[in-house]
Amino acid sequence: MLKYFYHCLYNGQVLLTGIDVGSTTTKIVAVQPDNGKIVYSEYRRHNAAQVKSVYDALKRLEKAFPHARIRLSLTGSGAKLMADRLGVPYIQEVVANSLALREQYGQVRTAIELGGQDAKMIFFKEDENTGLLTVSDMRMNGSCAGGTGAFIDEIASILQVPVEEFNALAAKGTCVYDISGRCGVYAKTDIQPLLNQGIAKEDLALSAFHAIAKQTIGGLAQGLDIEKPVIFEGGPLTFNPTLIRVFAERLSLTEEETIIPSHPELMVAFGAAMSLEQMFAEQEAVYEIPKLTRQLAKEQNEETGHTVSTAKPFFASEEERAAFEERHRHQAPQWKKPHPGEVVEAYLGIDSGSTTTKFVLINAQEEILDSFYAPNEGDPLTVAKNALLSMRNRYREAGAELHILAAGTTGYGEMLFAKAFSTESHTVETVAHARAAEKYVKDATFLLDIGGQDMKAIWLDHGIITNILVNEACSSGCGSFLGNFASSLHIPMQEIADAAFSSKHPAALGSRCTVFMNSSIITEQRNGCQSEDIMAGLCRSIIENVFTKVIRISNTDLLGDRIVVQGGTFENDAVLCALEQYLGREVIRAPYPGIMGAIGMALITKEQYHAEQKQTFIGLDALDSFSYKRESNLPCPFCTNHCQRTIVTFSNGNSWITNNRCERGEILGDPKDAKVREKIKEVNKESSAVPNLFEVREKLLFEDYPYPQLLPEKEAVIGIPRVLSYWETMPFWNTFFRALGYQVRISDKSTRKIYESGLSAVTSDTVCFPAKLVHGHIRNLAEHHVDRIFMPTITTVSSENPASTSESMCAIVKGYPIVIRNSDNPEKRWNIPYDAPLFHWYRTEDRNRQLTAYMKDTFEIDSSICLKAIEAADQAQLSFEQALKKAGQKVMEQVEANNTYAVVLASRPYQNDALVNHGLPKMFTSMGIPVLTADAVPGVNDVDLHNSRLDIVNNYHARMLSSAVLAAENDHLEYVQMVSFGCGHDAYLSDEIIRLMKEISGKTPLILKLDESDVQGPLRIRVRSFLETVAMTHKRCAHQEIRVLTDPYPVKFTKECRKEKIVLVPNTSHAFCRVMSAALSTQGIRAVPLEVGREEAIRLGKKYVHNDICFPAQIVIGEALAALRSGKYDVEHAAVGMGKYIGDCRLTHYGALLRKALDDAGYANVPILTNDDIDSHQMHPGFRMNMLSAVRIAFALPMIDALEELLRKIRPYEKTAGSADTAFERALDQVIDGLTHSGVTGAKKGFKKAIEIMNQVDYDRSNPKPQVLIVGEYLLNFHPGANHEVERYLEQNGFEIIEAKMTDVIRKTYFYQGSQIKEYHLKKPLNKKAWFAIVDRVFNMAHNMTDSIASAHPLYEPACRMQDLVKESDPIIHHTFDAGEGVLIPGEILHHAAHGCKAFIILQPFGCLPNHVVGRGISKRLKELYPNVQILPLDYDPDVSFANIENRLQMLIMNSRAAAEEERQQQDLQKTQKRGA
Repeated sequence: MLKYFYHCLYNGQVLLTGIDVGSTTTKIVAVQPDNGKIVYSEYRRHNAAQVKSVYDALKRLEKAFPHARIRLSLTGSGAKLMADRLGVPYIQEVVANSLALREQYGQVRTAIELGGQDAKMIFFKEDENTGLLTVSDMRMNGSCAGGTGAFIDEIASILQVPVEEFNALAAKGTCVYDISGRCGVYAKTDIQPLLNQGIAKEDLALSAFHAIAKQTIGGLAQGLDIEKPVIFEGGPLTFNPTLIRVFAERLSLTEEETIIPSHPELMVAFGAAMSLEQMFAEQEAVYEIPKLTRQLAKEQNEETGHTVSTAKPFFASEEERAAFEERHRHQAPQWKKPHPGEVVEAYLGIDSGSTTTKFVLINAQEEILDSFYAPNEGDPLTVAKNALLSMRNRYREAGAELHILAAGTTGYGEMLFAKAFSTESHTVETVAHARAAEKYVKDATFLLDIGGQDMKAIWLDHGIITNILVNEACSSGCGSFLGNFASSLHIPMQEIADAAFSSKHPAALGSRCTVFMNSSIITEQRNGCQSEDIMAGLCRSIIENVFTKVIRISNTDLLGDRIVVQGGTFENDAVLCALEQYLGREVIRAPYPGIMGAIGMALITKEQYHAEQKQTFIGLDALDSFSYKRESNLPCPFCTNHCQRTIVTFSNGNSWITNNRCERGEILGDPKDAKVREKIKEVNKESSAVPNLFEVREKLLFEDYPYPQLLPEKEAVIGIPRVLSYWETMPFWNTFFRALGYQVRISDKSTRKIYESGLSAVTSDTVCFPAKLVHGHIRNLAEHHVDRIFMPTITTVSSENPASTSESMCAIVKGYPIVIRNSDNPEKRWNIPYDAPLFHWYRTEDRNRQLTAYMKDTFEIDSSICLKAIEAADQAQLSFEQALKKAGQKVMEQVEANNTYAVVLASRPYQNDALVNHGLPKMFTSMGIPVLTADAVPGVNDVDLHNSRLDIVNNYHARMLSSAVLAAENDHLEYVQMVSFGCGHDAYLSDEIIRLMKEISGKTPLILKLDESDVQGPLRIRVRSFLETVAMTHKRCAHQEIRVLTDPYPVKFTKECRKEKIVLVPNTSHAFCRVMSAALSTQGIRAVPLEVGREEAIRLGKKYVHNDICFPAQIVIGEALAALRSGKYDVEHAAVGMGKYIGDCRLTHYGALLRKALDDAGYANVPILTNDDIDSHQMHPGFRMNMLSAVRIAFALPMIDALEELLRKIRPYEKTAGSADTAFERALDQVIDGLTHSGVTGAKKGFKKAIEIMNQVDYDRSNPKPQVLIVGEYLLNFHPGANHEVERYLEQNGFEIIEAKMTDVIRKTYFYQGSQIKEYHLKKPLNKKAWFAIVDRVFNMAHNMTDSIASAHPLYEPACRMQDLVKESDPIIHHTFDAGEGVLIPGEILHHAAHGCKAFIILQPFGCLPNHVVGRGISKRLKELYPNVQILPLDYDPDVSFANIENRLQMLIMNSRAAAEEERQQQDLQKTQKRGA
């Protein structure tokens, strides 16, 4: 606790008091108003008792200043509700911080503040007119607490050091390892193997600080420059000066440029106190402290026992609980005490896990003789050695002798123990766990093992493993997840189940990982949840995590009827009960849950010993003198990676080397030594003997191909970054520019250093790793002093497969050149011209025409010469492709001749980058498995994918799907898909790849999700588990029966369905859903608009839709499922209507996602219809949306936009609460009724009545409120259930809302395609050209009709039409570029900023790829154009807590108020100056 006191006489002044109620601590500051001096302060952890902490803080203030009166302001993530209830001002913490800094540190330019779970960055500038410090921008972390105090707590718990000693530990570190800073659980997965390998805790602590710095810089700067000097604040920075040193190193700050306040942890509370005289001067309420504490005591009493949770207790009665506990009663294995003189022969199985070490002794009859289970304590070898010696001594004390016939190892420390103890066998842990399960449950169909930080799901068929899933880098839902929270709630591990079972009101916490969960828990505690309620919710959350984020099985029938659970986490009865309740059936708990891996290893060791009769184990007596030496941070000298190896040398002569990326790292010695060189040669020979087509592809891609010298050589150097689509097209561009006489400089191979050099420029912290790399490669080219950087935006390319629609490019690939131009422009930074032309290359002739025109305009190169360069470039590209295909054919011939198999490691081209794929191809080849790239598989471009559920819209997707089909059909191929964290497209691709392969031959692919974290241990476990499964499958059945793919949509919406079925229409927006339903009804469809979905829709969407799919897909599908489950509709006579278009958005695949969800949820007979008039999958042969319906929708759209605009202009000013909403619903009824019964004519008449209705609402707009524009992903904009009623919240906080127009959302797809045809002279059929012209005209006519009628309302303003909206935004995003909302976001923001709006919110689903480009990717440029506006991007996912959203909204609200107050003061000053003049 920090406390200091200025001893001065209290002169009766009112103290300005600020209290900062953070996520983990409460800070209080009292200030004398006359001089701004702090006279009292305090900093304490509140242990989640936030109200009590404020009560106690005020009591202590009263004790220090008896009879004092105070003015009070609250701030912090836990303060809003308290402030409202006390009736005192609340100021958002980032705004409070900025006030404090402006008061005390006028020279600061950037502030970095870390809290318990929050991280903030504030950017300052000097006002040109006044010279005063003003805030130019503020950034705050989203729902993840990665890189905050909670992160430090997590790491300290792993390292088993008090958090107070963490800084001193880190200060002694000398080597930095790559650790994920995204969140504590990812970091755990990185750190635990390193810790078990013996890496110094000092180095790991220092590495954790570097991870925090990387996360903060990359996650918060978001493209804004971190200008110097920088001030560091907040508890984690106060108590960890080494962390400040790390920040200073990474930001290249001198001592003068690094500002450390005397008490940085108090700055926010001080700012809250100062706000009372700045922002809240008019709120002059003064309080006696006892009055406030009485109110707080009342709040505490009211909250006790109050909860908003709706979850049921675990048991309805004590009898039910007793029955459950009796059914699952089990005992730990007991030591089988030997007889005196007995020689006990046994087999030893050791399971060295992520957090614990276990071993088991079995005899020849496979009975357990003895066992051991204990934490690793960071030194598993010593723990195991001492335990084994203790066991030996126990036998000796009993007068017996223990003789180990053979020993085996498994788990994280498998190889460490195998080398240390010279064991006879070792195997991957999944196989060991499956073997143990088979012993005790012979007919098990599914095994779920949850350990400390890992989770294994294993499908079994008569003891044979058929599929294995292991959790990815995240340990969400594992034992450590529960342990951490139990510790923070002061519940001992062994009492978790009792606490959870005693809860009467379990918290409903959802499926979130540890750090995401913190904000949910704080919210629940604030709502009165007790510790046992939280614990109950967490036990259920673990299971929800398993099924929504790890196994991703929505149809639990696929688990079979004999489900076995094991692992230390299932020792906990509450987790076991939560699983049974989630599944709705009983499961079998293994008899010895915590040691099943060790049992399985002992069984395997016994079997192997009997087969081979070979002994190598060093013996128990050798353990007396057993020792080892560990050397860390030893750079490998055998290649340019210089891996920081750890070498462990054992007393038995063995050594174990880790942290090396390839086999060469396992060699010890001087590279100059002849014997060492010979070993290197042997290793290289062995390595190259196994084909690795990733290496072949990279070599072919970047080599120089022949070209004609069409123009004289120039000195100018064209820089090309080694990123994204260039991993596909480098032969073309390299040859093209060289043929024209230019020198070409390709950026260097990716390294961690290159990646981290561009981290602060990354505009979106959730964008995929390949995109983040771009910024570093741009900097690398600048370091090489290139003359220009060339990075074109290519939106479309020709299809390379039978699907004509396969022409879109990924939003990131095509859009990232735009991000670079808007946020990280080389021309602005280094004066290097940046060439990022926009191309639409549907056909070869489109490409030739556009590229020659561009080269003529930009470089003055004649078209005929340019065409010859294109011809040479095409030849180079063809040579590359042919050589790759030839190499692929050769590998296929080799594996077929040897009767072995190769792995198709399917990925996007840029995952060929070794930094991105983390050496995964070499991991396979080191195990003797040849590796093919997807585009090297023979015949990959010829596969007919018409029986895929997906529409084929992207060549990269087609390759992955086609190669999966070929792998499924070929006995000599297995399939692995590489997925980038944050790539939403890969989510639906993975689901479809799994479906296709299962249907064709029953094969199961391995899906590997990769991000920037570079620790390979967990990755290797997943790969080895997969290969073991493949080996078992091949052994059982050498040839798989091949089945022909059937119709992926067997249930059709036929003509008969029109009469038989009602069609349930989910919401995009409430109004649009009704318009779509009305339009469908005009074609004889019995359409029913659904209620706006909320909690139940979100729950079902999360359960039945892949969790990496965007939130909008989950909620609309969830709405349909909720309706089917509601009992309101006859499921046998129901269908679902779903929106669709063909393009790069996931909306293209909503039909496929919905079909899977319906099948898994038990509604396989419910058909789907869409607005897609082509319907290539024949989902709805009985329905095609006709031209007339499309026209009706087009005319209705501006009408509903006009009504919603009037609603938003009236509701904040209505004289009678609720009158605007009531009028809007009546008005909408008029339009819908007219549209349904009389088409456009009826809608027109209805709209006239609607305007009359809206004219009848009384309102008073004499005091206009500040406006805020909501833009972003359109469903989130318009769907109150998805966006947590963000409109209502902002209105309640004094804003008038402006929304983007639904008309523009629908129109833009036609508009950009029509504009492409006209402006880029695309070769398109005449009927298509005519169609886009007609659509354009229809929309304009619709606008005209709406404007003529709506002008009868005094508040109506004609909408800015698409063709006008795009004019100003073209320099930012051109109107022919299409991704997500495309030009609409910048267009709307610029339009409304020009008309005085100063606050903007961009709503985007977590992982929405287009919004990385058209949302966050353009924010910096927009701020440059309008520096005084507030732009707040908000990420949403199904589990986002409103508390988290609210905190960020309050930042915008407070900033807007502060800016308005400053503007008012400046106006007053100007008036005063005028009078004086």
